[in-house]
Amino acid sequence: MSATNETVMTCQGCGATIYPEQLENHTAERYAGKLYCQFCLNERKPPGGGVTGGAALDATKLGGMQKQSQYRRGLLAGSPHATRCKTFHCKLADGPLVSLNDQINEWIDMHDEVEVKFATTVVGVVEGKHNDPHLIVTIFY
Repeated sequence: MSATNETVMTCQGCGATIYPEQLENHTAERYAGKLYCQFCLNERKPPGGGVTGGAALDATKLGGMQKQSQYRRGLLAGSPHATRCKTFHCKLADGPLVSLNDQINEWIDMHDEVEVKFATTVVGVVEGKHNDPHLIVTIFY
């Protein structure tokens, strides 16, 4: 196996590693002056391609796929019980952790209807080109 001099970049949204071939095949792109992986890019771009303040409440990332859903059950405002969840993750490094905090706070600020009930955290390996340990935060609302 020969060593390559590969440039590695980081997603500004989640801290995921972005490789040059991802830019070439458009699974990672620059948007609003920042570099994003395909998942963070999908959260920032509305379906029409215009600028948005962030992800719609019903957009969820699950198993590497973007899913748009219309939920029947309404949110339980004032109740201690959760109706839905949103999961965030980032690499275990200072920069991505700061970005994760910003991402979670921005998401909560953009959704006035969200009342956080509780959250969980776990450290686990996110599989990809490189299996990197990530902090995974699930917010129940």
